[in-house]
Amino acid sequence: MKISKKHLDRLIQESQGQSPVSSSASASVVPFELGKQNRIIRGRLPGMESVYDRYARMLAQTLTQSMRRSVTVNRRATELVNFKDYIEAVRPPAALSVFSLSPLRGHALMVMEQRLVHVIIDLMFGGNGLLQSSPGKRDFTGIETRMIGKIAKNAVEDLETAWKKVSTLQARFERLETHPKFTNIVPEEEVVVTTTFDVLINRMTTTLSICVPYLMLDPIRAKLEGSYALEDNQVNQLNVSRLSENLLRTKMELCVQLGESRVALRKFLKLEVGDHLLLDQDQEGPLKVKIGNVLKFRGFQGAYKGRNALKISELIHPKDRFTDALENPSKSSETE
Repeated sequence: MKISKKHLDRLIQESQGQSPVSSSASASVVPFELGKQNRIIRGRLPGMESVYDRYARMLAQTLTQSMRRSVTVNRRATELVNFKDYIEAVRPPAALSVFSLSPLRGHALMVMEQRLVHVIIDLMFGGNGLLQSSPGKRDFTGIETRMIGKIAKNAVEDLETAWKKVSTLQARFERLETHPKFTNIVPEEEVVVTTTFDVLINRMTTTLSICVPYLMLDPIRAKLEGSYALEDNQVNQLNVSRLSENLLRTKMELCVQLGESRVALRKFLKLEVGDHLLLDQDQEGPLKVKIGNVLKFRGFQGAYKGRNALKISELIHPKDRFTDALENPSKSSETE
């Protein structure tokens, strides 16, 4: 068997440990940056989503009261990103509120986009909130900055109430900036939890977002990663209690039926003032009491403190109405 010179050279290289590395192997190597923390952090924060869903409702009430216009706020998304990616997406000028959540260490950020700021300012000064032209890159005036600072402070304070179901935190407004470069609350490579809200005012959708450093949430992360089934149950029971209380205060219209009579259309068309109609109601028998045209009680007519009154003698249960309808089909309309 003959060995070619090319094959012989390859055998010599392999015996000396000089085997060439294929280009396909080198191409499959992907660089990994330890600074990119979002590569190793996974999972959702259902507890935080619950907090911000409550916050959206509270913020809508705060903005509605401040501007005397109907405002709708909806949470769009909660996600984990690098702070650099988040802050680079903010277009100046914007209202960037730096705030703290004591006893958590560090600072968080609330960002109102420029359009939202101008709509709020316009409404607070008596305008209609409809932007006739793009505000461009004009910076906010001193008066605008002070006005939006008050709104931002109230919005931050609402966070404290929204967090109570998870943890007792004190939300404190620190300062207001208008350019992202002055709000380096964490290093650029650090991971932050960002939540975006859609703010609907006068059929115009604007954006507000909240940015909280991921490491800042360490002391309460276990609560945020939990399922919060118990909390949701407590909230549902609270809603049921409020609904029941409001329902019990609802005023119902009761109608006491003196009797019924069936007449032919020919006779009905000839009725005049002073004519008599014979009712099917016995003079000594109980009268029917209806709510919403549904028979609920029977009782006897009388007087109480100089006014007409009715004494309830019988409570009509739903099954009684259905039984009566089956036994007396011709009278079923009386109980419907």
